[in-house]
Amino acid sequence: MRSRLTVDVVGCGEIAQIMHLPHLLERSDVCTVRAICERDPQVLKGVADRFGIAATFTDHREMLRTAPADVLVVLSSGDHAGIVNDALDAGMDVFVEKPLCYSAEDAHAIARKAKAAGRTVMVGYSRLFDTAFDALREQIRKEPGPVYLRAEASLPMDYHYRSHLDVVRPADWTPPSAAPEWGGSWEYLREEVLFNLAIHEVYCLRVLTGVQRPELTMVTDVLDRRGVEAIWQDGGNLHVSMGVVTLDTIAGGYVEEFRAVTGNATHVLEYPSIYLKNVPAKLTTNRFEHGTLVENSTPGSYVSPFKAELDHFFSVLVDGQACLSPAEDAAHDVETLNRILAAAKDRWESRGPQ
Repeated sequence: MRSRLTVDVVGCGEIAQIMHLPHLLERSDVCTVRAICERDPQVLKGVADRFGIAATFTDHREMLRTAPADVLVVLSSGDHAGIVNDALDAGMDVFVEKPLCYSAEDAHAIARKAKAAGRTVMVGYSRLFDTAFDALREQIRKEPGPVYLRAEASLPMDYHYRSHLDVVRPADWTPPSAAPEWGGSWEYLREEVLFNLAIHEVYCLRVLTGVQRPELTMVTDVLDRRGVEAIWQDGGNLHVSMGVVTLDTIAGGYVEEFRAVTGNATHVLEYPSIYLKNVPAKLTTNRFEHGTLVENSTPGSYVSPFKAELDHFFSVLVDGQACLSPAEDAAHDVETLNRILAAAKDRWESRGPQ
């Protein structure tokens, strides 16, 4: 068994403050947060004061040069390939928030590098660590098929879901007074719709189906690249579809669900906004039993999936458990997201002038 681990953290934004840092500090039995890194000086100082962390840096490379910790927790946004590679070069294990990176080539290279170095790179796939997801996966495994599996997400501008939370923000930050200009660019579709939002649906569908590299049969952008629709199949016995769309305001509500329809039952897994910390996911099953339609509803755990995934990460490092979301799996997801993007572009170009 490994001794108590030291942890460095890169990125101190909202999710870090709301979820990861409090959960890391709760695990004082297994780890100590040694240092934090954040580019914004006001956020860096405020977070350090709030969480009692003495060592602070504005450049992760400088942090890694000063006696790097055992573990790097990467919570910044965007492409993480450079930071993860720097951590592996420093001999660290890594927990990295999704996405691992934007390039499939980079993702596969990171997986190979981690394996060669004997290090763990675990990607933060929080939906996998909700007990309601486990329940849905078990139900699908019991079904003989065929199976219709649908992932649906309609995601509003989520500031209103987190505005009540006490978060240290940059000095020049102001609350949004109006909806931003959504969509209209391939960059938005790639970074916001696919690699920030639809990535949750992609990795959940991969785990639910066991299909690492789906054969896409139809992909299209939605509402001027505000969303994406995709369909894939597996031997005619499994039909999978995914729809993700961003909304301008909160008025549309937050919808994220997985629906599995079989010859025996319909299972619906509903996820709340991640910012609603005390609202669990819910799995509802409808089936005929002795001529009667019976509905059963099961809530997920009240334990935050963000805490559950960090607990799992430490179990991987300390107890030798197999990692449930390693870089190898994330590389397949990065590849799938890029293939969806390419297919959406091809379809858009084939439609000609709009």
